[in-house]
Amino acid sequence: MIGENYIHFYDIDSTNNYLKNNWRNLPSETVVRASVQNSGYGRKGNHWSSELGGLWYSVLFKPKSRPLNPWHYVRVFSLAIYDTLAKYSINAKIKWPNDLLVNDKKICGIVGESIITGKVPNAIIVGIGINVNNDIPYHLKNYAVNLKSLIDKEVSVEKIMNEINHKAYNSYYLRYLKEKSVSVITKKWLKVLNIKINDEVTLINFNEKKENVFIEKITPDYLEVIDIDGNIKKIYAGEISVRKSGGK
Repeated sequence: MIGENYIHFYDIDSTNNYLKNNWRNLPSETVVRASVQNSGYGRKGNHWSSELGGLWYSVLFKPKSRPLNPWHYVRVFSLAIYDTLAKYSINAKIKWPNDLLVNDKKICGIVGESIITGKVPNAIIVGIGINVNNDIPYHLKNYAVNLKSLIDKEVSVEKIMNEINHKAYNSYYLRYLKEKSVSVITKKWLKVLNIKINDEVTLINFNEKKENVFIEKITPDYLEVIDIDGNIKKIYAGEISVRKSGGK
């Protein structure tokens, strides 16, 4: 069960880094949470502000008979967090491929990482950062939101974490994260994305260069888009940021 082995730090560099350094000696489904992260990071290594009051944690998976593709695990938690927020009457959307947005503002970021020795994947680490009661820095107020402001009260971060982990484990991990049924997770994930076929989106590369394109096809691993000259391109998760035109 996710979180049966639970480790908490008040202050740490990164919960993902802790698991990457200690995964051999810890059981599968270990959860590591920090009240504060000094070097939290998201996709592409981007810094993630991780101040007191937020939910910052990582989960280790070392399954013997389940797929070891990190994107599957990211989708499990994307859906579990989506479902958990819905319990609080919050209509979130999943931003392709892994963030959660409320009214086009980020409330949650998720990163999945593989532990590989040689050419063999041995473990998956999923890092989760959710703005719960933490203050949003002034320069991010147009781009991020916290749960407290959406429901007008503070919530226990441990309660939220336990709700997410229960939903992830029982509704998705045990039921669907198998070779023959993992596609069900993908189908559910696709239904709640913030982008749809024919939407205009803005692509932003690592140099912050922007390009507006239209979506032709959405898959779990890449988007097929068409640019203003009619050229069709494949955009792979991890290569570039995708934002709805006019959105965050």
